[in-house]
Amino acid sequence: MRVKLAKFSSEITDFLTIETVKAIDYGVLDLHNVENRELREVFYFFEELLAVELELNYLENKTGIFRVSKENDFWYYRQERHVIRACSLEELKRKVMVENRIWYVFDENLVKRLG
Repeated sequence: MRVKLAKFSSEITDFLTIETVKAIDYGVLDLHNVENRELREVFYFFEELLAVELELNYLENKTGIFRVSKENDFWYYRQERHVIRACSLEELKRKVMVENRIWYVFDENLVKRLG
């Protein structure tokens, strides 16, 4: 798999977007039109990873925002070992967007409750 990941790095970057996460979340991601079989396998791999991460967010996340948590007085965005910390949700969103990471609100009601 490592060889495939290196071989398709730009395609993977294009695939890992908020649109992909939304499509996975709503169950409408269609990879059948990807003609390259190896690339399609790589995309299926990332689809499974993101689907599991989304499921965990639905079960454990109290903010309604993908990969975001609040602990004590700080907000955190965690993507594997990479952590972004901020004093406010607005500051965190700005930092996440500057790093071109996925900011996906999966539960508007939870976000509204946090104010």
